[in-house]
Amino acid sequence: MENTEQRAGHTPGPWIYYADTPSADPNWHIVTTANRMRVLANVHIEPGNGMDVANARLIAAAPDLVDALRVAYSDIRRLPGYTIDMLGRIEAAIARATGDAQS
Repeated sequence: MENTEQRAGHTPGPWIYYADTPSADPNWHIVTTANRMRVLANVHIEPGNGMDVANARLIAAAPDLVDALRVAYSDIRRLPGYTIDMLGRIEAAIARATGDAQS
């Protein structure tokens, strides 16, 4: 029986992030809309830790990255001299992001 959680599509983008500050325990919230109606993820931040901000930015960019990979995959297939390795890496990244990767 198929796990419906794994087969469901992701919340459509664009996703944005914003700082929940000032707060005693600040977090970066990844949201789907400017009115912040649906929180997708919370990334705990430490003041001054640029890596936490970079993580929040990367998560927020996920839908755009998957879309760009799909376009790149299609475009690369039309190029003379493309390699299976190029396509395989793109396929693996898309599969991991969409839940189609083999566990």
